[in-house]
Amino acid sequence: MNTGTRLAYLRNKKGMSQPQLAEKLSVSQSTIAMWESNKRKISAEDIVRLADLFAVTTDYLLGRQPKDDGLLVAAHMDDDLTDEQKKEIEEYIEFKKAQYRKQHEKD
Repeated sequence: MNTGTRLAYLRNKKGMSQPQLAEKLSVSQSTIAMWESNKRKISAEDIVRLADLFAVTTDYLLGRQPKDDGLLVAAHMDDDLTDEQKKEIEEYIEFKKAQYRKQHEKD
């Protein structure tokens, strides 16, 4: 998934139109459309503003995936999860990491 696709996904997830997002960022709607279609690069400053607005990391917007010993872990968790759900996900990630390490120790 590229940056434009991630932006469109986050915007739609928030139930926000392109004009609404444009107004929040003080840019034109056509700028949002061009970002989402990857016809215009998003400035570093705007990436930070978007990350803050959508409560995600800049790495997530840029498509950078955190890794642990070669294992893709997670990019972010949605804010609407309960603490119990977040804990469950974190425990599962730790379980998968342990499985991965155990499997690769044999190699």
